[in-house]
Amino acid sequence: MPRTYDNNFKSMIINLIVNEKHSTSKTAEQFDIPLKTVEKWITAYNKDHNVFNSDYLSSAKQIEFFKKQVARLQKENDILKKTITLLAKKE
Repeated sequence: MPRTYDNNFKSMIINLIVNEKHSTSKTAEQFDIPLKTVEKWITAYNKDHNVFNSDYLSSAKQIEFFKKQVARLQKENDILKKTITLLAKKE
């Protein structure tokens, strides 16, 4: 079964390797993490330094969030238009 690691732990490992210049292989061995896993984290970090921040949303997640928000607002707008139409007919 694959192990999972939280973002704080990943961030700490990246900090040791990138900022404090620890050896990637020795750090992976010391913390009992597969070397390939650590290398994937480093690649992700090099692409986007915020990738392991807890409140960070990737561009794709931001787009998904805003699409949902737009859809919700459009539904609300449609409801309001229908309500105004119904109220106008009653008068």
